[in-house]
Amino acid sequence: MTSYELWLFLHLSAVVVWIGGAVMGQVFGILTQRAKSPVESAAYGRNMAWAATRVFLPSSVVVILTGAALTEDGNWDWSEPFVLVGLLGGIAIAAAAFLYLTPRLGVVGGRIASEGPTPANLADMNRLVWFARGLILALFVIVLMMVTKLGT
Repeated sequence: MTSYELWLFLHLSAVVVWIGGAVMGQVFGILTQRAKSPVESAAYGRNMAWAATRVFLPSSVVVILTGAALTEDGNWDWSEPFVLVGLLGGIAIAAAAFLYLTPRLGVVGGRIASEGPTPANLADMNRLVWFARGLILALFVIVLMMVTKLGT
């Protein structure tokens, strides 16, 4: 196994964890919304905040670092459009997810636990869920660019 193959394996594995986990989070979010239970909604917010810091954040860091290693070790140039979009997009998505989405999920989940599923709390949770879906869509666009090497 070459170092490039090792970086590629680690890169793809981390992408699978990051995007696959985020998609499963959405599935559980839909099930939680359908249950209309303040206990389940609060648990969902807390659990997603926990998973974000202990699963998604580390995997996103691995994605970005191994992407950089692939660029250095492979035949790619930093000016390639797919490399720039992958790097800058990955950093932007990770920042939005971990600096905004994760803390807000914890706050709204806590409010639902203490105040119940008020219309305002449910609306806040719904906005966060749609924001997360937008981030996931952006991740899939980046994957498409990486696979097709768009712009090369």
